[in-house]
Amino acid sequence: MGETAESRGLPDAAGRRAAGGVAARLAFLRRFISCCSGTTAVEYGLIVTLIFLAIVTAVTFFTSSANTMFSHINTAVSAAT
Repeated sequence: MGETAESRGLPDAAGRRAAGGVAARLAFLRRFISCCSGTTAVEYGLIVTLIFLAIVTAVTFFTSSANTMFSHINTAVSAAT
């Protein structure tokens, strides 16, 4: 039989608490708070949102302009026939 692997803080099959206790959880919390990846993800999310809003605004403006142009064309063609 092989050797048993280290649990790495995972609960066992009986549902007992993970090894490590409060000190391990506090250390994890400190690492989580000092981590910058969440902040970076939020910043990227804001940038993507701004780009999306700029695209929606541009498409809305273009659609309005295109509708006006085709209305003028329709009026001119109708008047010519």
